[in-house]
Order: sequence, then C-alpha cells, then structure tokens
Amino acid sequence: ELLGTSHLRVFGGELPSGATEEQGIQWIVETMKPACNYAAKKGVTLGIEDHGGITAKAATLLEILRRVDSPFAGINLDITNFAENYYAQIEACIPYATHTHIRDVFENHEPVDLDRVFKMFARAGYKGCMSAEYEGYEDAMTGVPKLIVRDCTLIPLLVKEE
Repeated sequence: ELLGTSHLRVFGGELPSGATEEQGIQWIVETMKPACNYAAKKGVTLGIEDHGGITAKAATLLEILRRVDSPFAGINLDITNFAENYYAQIEACIPYATHTHIRDVFENHEPVDLDRVFKMFARAGYKGCMSAEYEGYEDAMTGVPKLIVRDCTLIPLLVKEE
C-alpha cells in the first residue's frame, strides 16, 4: 500500500528434506489463501514465481493456483527458470501470469527464441507488465541496451490486429 504497487512477487521455496511435493503444495496453499484475502483488500495481486524448488514446474504452479482459487493469485513468470520443456511450460503459465521477466538465455545458457515467446504471449492476450532481466556474460553496459532493443522490436507482436 505504501509503495503503491498492484503486484507482489512471492516464492514457494525449497522443500525441506523428507517432505513430499504434496506437503509443499499444501503449505503454500495454506499460506497463500489468507495472504490473497489480505492482498485483495489492498488491491494487490500475489505472483508466485517459477524460481526453482517446489515451483520449478508449471504443473505444480497451476495446481497451487487451482487450490488457492483467488483472483488475487497469479504467476510471476520468469520465462527462463524452467529446466525442461521450456516453451510448453511457459505457454501453460501465460494465462495466469501477473508479471513476467524476459531474458534471452535459459538457466543452462541456451538461447531463448524470443520471437516464439512473444507470439505465445500475444496469442494468450497477455496485458501485464514485462521486465527485461539481464544475466548475460557480456558487460552489462553493452548487454542491457541490446536486450532492451531486442525486446522493444518484439513488442508489436503483442498487439493483436483487429
């Protein structure tokens, strides 16, 4: 409220040793339900990020959202955090994305097909915020401007023709 934001990124974290995925999902749901109820009063959406640990797979994120069952719960989608089947998992999460991070390389340093990704967002009718995130090997003073220019050239793909 003090910051005037409409979105807050949250994390699921790592599963404790010996815990099952089902237990982890339940713990997150038990935490997110009251948090979403509170956030709703403030007009804030909570976006759980696909940031390793329990939230490393789209199917788990979608199950968490199904159980939380709140319009104030979504996904803070970092397109490069999935370890496998990148594009299928990204596409599954886009309809629930409240914010997204755009990078040009996956965690394993494989390049992202940004044209393909932006087209996925367009097909899904995504209207949320996108932030450029740079973690490349090139010096940030030259790498960041290149990423921003590349992202900006793809923005027209998000505008659907009427």
